[in-house]
Amino acid sequence: MRVIEEDICCTKTKVFIGRRALNEAIREIPEDNKIALIRQDSIDPSYIHQNVKRISLEIVLKGGEESKNIENVLKIVSELYSKGFDRSDYLIALGGGSLTDTAGLAAALYLRGLNLVNIPTTILGMVDASIGGKVAVNLKNMKNVIGVFYNPTMVIMDFNFLNTLPQEEFINGLAEVVKHAFTLDLDLYNYLRNNVSSILSRDDALLEEVIAMNVRDKLSIVKMDPYETKGIRIVLNYGHTIGHAIETLSQFRVSHGKAVAIGMVYEAMIGVELGYTKPYIVDKIKEILLMLGLPISLKDVGLGDNVSIEQLKNVVSRDKKIRRGRLAIPVVVDIGSWRAVEVTVEEFVEVFLKCVK
Repeated sequence: MRVIEEDICCTKTKVFIGRRALNEAIREIPEDNKIALIRQDSIDPSYIHQNVKRISLEIVLKGGEESKNIENVLKIVSELYSKGFDRSDYLIALGGGSLTDTAGLAAALYLRGLNLVNIPTTILGMVDASIGGKVAVNLKNMKNVIGVFYNPTMVIMDFNFLNTLPQEEFINGLAEVVKHAFTLDLDLYNYLRNNVSSILSRDDALLEEVIAMNVRDKLSIVKMDPYETKGIRIVLNYGHTIGHAIETLSQFRVSHGKAVAIGMVYEAMIGVELGYTKPYIVDKIKEILLMLGLPISLKDVGLGDNVSIEQLKNVVSRDKKIRRGRLAIPVVVDIGSWRAVEVTVEEFVEVFLKCVK
């Protein structure tokens, strides 16, 4: 098991990674504090009930994007208040990225914040959604428009929760691993590429190493730019400008991992067209995505020719990285290195459509 600690702003975050990590991590919660468990309905609760005996409140929510709404946040807040929780108490969020986003926002808003413990049950949650301090919900078809920055006290990445995770969902989460590799970490890229088959077979030792590398990479960026105001943290959005557009245009039928995978391919192409990305990067990204079983084009997810210029402009113009009318995007220069580039929405869409053809 690995334990990684990092101070981010005013919060010390402790991350536990490995098989049965829950057993050790739960000892960190003082015995005189209340615990609220917010869990996803598809997750078998028996393992956590065996290890966490002092649950004062339990709320079950559906997972997925449809659960990420303000109504669920208010439901959690209301229940916390009715049970007399105070700021020294703990909220455990057990589930995938959508569940931890929703429960995390409730934890941040209740009495201006109580201790948040994320227990992600998907690879996507472990390498991305559960760390970094972003918590948000959707409003209608607008993704993550209601949210705050709020870092967890603990993140428990226990591989026991991956036992029943479908292989397709396991693979979806690996898209974010590829993102970190190409933008930040040549060693991670090499490790991932050289161990694809063992990682896909969920070898504990290799998976522990991959996730630990991801956690260190992401937390290093979050620590430098915790509130996304310095232009550093946008690197974590590589592939996401196109990826979020794909999610929105498909009405969230395309999963986040698949959307980001495709987004990275097209954003690499855009980087080449703009003169920043080495041309071979496009083929390298496609190669590793195909090795992992992830899509590499719009046609792979059934969008193909169904995307219009106006639809793209409308979605991209709402991207949260827009400042003063210009879109700030991260582009890969070479494996493990990146830079920020500013373009207009029109320029971005024009180059994107050129790459699609």
